[in-house]
Amino acid sequence: MKIILKLLLLFSIFTSCIPMQKVPKDAKMTDFFHFQKAKDYDASKWAVFLPGTGGLRIFKDTTHYYNVAEKLNAEGISVLLVDNVAAYKASKRDVDEDEPAKILWTLEEALKWAKQNGLIDPNSDGSAVGWSRAGLGLIPLANDASELERLNIKSIAMFYPANGYEIQLKPKVPVLIMTGGKDRIVKVDDILKYMVAENATIQVYDDAYHGYDVKSLKKGKYFRFIPFISKKHYLLKYDEEAAKESFEELIKFFKNK
Repeated sequence: MKIILKLLLLFSIFTSCIPMQKVPKDAKMTDFFHFQKAKDYDASKWAVFLPGTGGLRIFKDTTHYYNVAEKLNAEGISVLLVDNVAAYKASKRDVDEDEPAKILWTLEEALKWAKQNGLIDPNSDGSAVGWSRAGLGLIPLANDASELERLNIKSIAMFYPANGYEIQLKPKVPVLIMTGGKDRIVKVDDILKYMVAENATIQVYDDAYHGYDVKSLKKGKYFRFIPFISKKHYLLKYDEEAAKESFEELIKFFKNK
């Protein structure tokens, strides 16, 4: 019951902060899979991006994840961007399953699509990068050696990962976790409680909030206990320095794995 209540609270915060994407009735699941090739394209060098609750759109911002992908593209890594919430809805999959299962099923389908279309070498290993909600799927994946091998995932990076199921991280591959010390949605205390593990690196940016890497959130999203009068309490806010450092950490992490 405690976990269910925490999940409900978590999802209510997510959906109140970032609106979920609408999916046209005639949409196909593969409409929400996108592949961005590196300048020096090599099908064996790839990463897959799993965004947060809002999918590849963050409010009116439709470029954030593509811009992050460009940073990896410049390093010779192509990126499969998976708009996983929308893709799952478009699949019309009629199965009773929890959020981690939905995320991982969609990830598997996206990888199949990329391999079948010759975008990813099926005999190569790549990396996964997740934001916020994606942590619900990537944390259990990191702990599962057989699934990691089956999906050809050799390392995982996560920005402020949600862990509403309170799973203790025991990763079978290298994991990089980056989060903000002032995050009110995914609290750093929970990160330190469940994510400290051998094979895991945690980077905390002390003054950063949830969404600190998203440039379009420069003005932030906040609430006041008394409208127009009391102090702003930020839920989402861009932090230029933390964003720069975390992208550098991400590239360094992948280069070393």
